[in-house]
Amino acid sequence: MTDFDALLASTDPDRRLAALFAPPQVRGRLFALYAFYQEIARIPDAVSEPMIGEMRLQWAREAVEDLYADPPRVRRHDIYEALSELRHAPGAPDKATLLEIVEARSADLGAGPFPTRQDRLDYVDRTAVAVMRAAVGLAKPDIDLTGEAGAAVHAAGRLWGFAGLVRALPRLASAGRPPFAAEEMAAHGLTEAELQRGRKAAAVRDAMKGLFEEARSHAAMLKRTRAALPAEVFPAVGYAGLARGYLREAKAAKDPYRETIDRPLFTRQWRLVWGSLTGRV
Repeated sequence: MTDFDALLASTDPDRRLAALFAPPQVRGRLFALYAFYQEIARIPDAVSEPMIGEMRLQWAREAVEDLYADPPRVRRHDIYEALSELRHAPGAPDKATLLEIVEARSADLGAGPFPTRQDRLDYVDRTAVAVMRAAVGLAKPDIDLTGEAGAAVHAAGRLWGFAGLVRALPRLASAGRPPFAAEEMAAHGLTEAELQRGRKAAAVRDAMKGLFEEARSHAAMLKRTRAALPAEVFPAVGYAGLARGYLREAKAAKDPYRETIDRPLFTRQWRLVWGSLTGRV
């Protein structure tokens, strides 16, 4: 299986750091899953026209379908060659899961805010939560996600997803697809044009309270349920423990448009080591 370590170090460093705690074979499988996820996630930002983005997503859909054809057909592409091996691994994501990850990114090809807060939550579930659940299956194939462990994974994925929306606000605002619900935009007197131009920073900070509130509720759920997570899944969920630090940084930022929300590598590494030893995501 192709080693995607260098790719993930630049595109998905926190998932990569957590995956380093997995046994080598599992780590390689997690890397393949995350490389696929990043390949799909970058499409909306890599194209100048939605139609081109949709064509690339359609290519990805067909590539996934080909992997599960009878007989399978594998595209000559490092990521899909790795997926062809991954699909035979214990606990591997099925075709429906991979297609859901592709389909979820269609929303990123449009413009404007999320129609409702529920639409935003659904988007997080189809992206951050979906990839975390798939990773957990690879880390511990026999895990039962119907009970409290499943609730913990869901909460961890949502916490990470909302932290990601907060951190991506400058990029999303400039691209014309802010991470707000339409009702939040209206309540704070914001327009897409103003966000694209980096205006009304104070109003944007007020509108971000909805994102912080949702993140806080999922963090609380994770705290209540994390004891149900077996140690084997830490490499697949541990990075969610970094979300609280990112959210604190975002709250302290004076200008939501200008400041990069990041934390020193050593701080993130230490938080993951501590989490792996204590089981506290």
